[in-house]
Amino acid sequence: MDSRTTQLQRRMLTLLSLALGLVLLALLLVSLILGLSLLLMLLAGLGLVLLLVQVLGVRRLIDQQSARLDELQHSLITQRVTDPDTGAALPEWFSRVLGTECRRAVREFAPLTLMRFDLQCPDPVTLAACRVRLALMLTDEVSRPGDLVGLNDRGEIELLLPSTNEQAERLAERCIANAERLLGREQVEVRLAACTLQPNNDLTPESIRAQLLHLIDEVRDQAPGSYAYRAESVELDAFNPSFSS
Repeated sequence: MDSRTTQLQRRMLTLLSLALGLVLLALLLVSLILGLSLLLMLLAGLGLVLLLVQVLGVRRLIDQQSARLDELQHSLITQRVTDPDTGAALPEWFSRVLGTECRRAVREFAPLTLMRFDLQCPDPVTLAACRVRLALMLTDEVSRPGDLVGLNDRGEIELLLPSTNEQAERLAERCIANAERLLGREQVEVRLAACTLQPNNDLTPESIRAQLLHLIDEVRDQAPGSYAYRAESVELDAFNPSFSS
């Protein structure tokens, strides 16, 4: 209900109450002129009073709904779901979308891929600037509906890819290569961990991030510019390793 609808409702309510008020007033005058019973006049007067009370109550309800609508609109405008520096989804929103996509993957029986970039730099200012550049690059890299670049609770960049297939590893290879070219001149080491999980009851944000954490520990032993990728087998409930550097 927007402001135009609210104004229209108020106008129609005013006209309706005015019309009913005139009808009751006319009945009261007719009763006086024709000398009808006092009871009829009292009933007409009571009806007029009840009408006024009802009109005031409805108008108050409309005002409350309008105020609530303004609050909700203001909340939607001021609520941020993306980081102003990187343009990536904020951790709370990204986690919420990840949970939704995990449930959707199980419901639609579609694999789900999650990637995490590991950036190491002794200078926090340089590290923050590189994260901004990397997030912008990834936003341009992915274009499918549902793909989302976001931040986890530690400020690390993650990439959510619903309904993925065997092309996920190629995308991981391309992303780490582009990131290495983008940040190669900086004193930043960049590595990538990615995993694709099959839709089953164990597919949750906690399970997929646990797999990523394990892969991050492994890829940190590799040279900068390396990536570690795991794809869960469709036939076997296990992970098939695939490394590249």
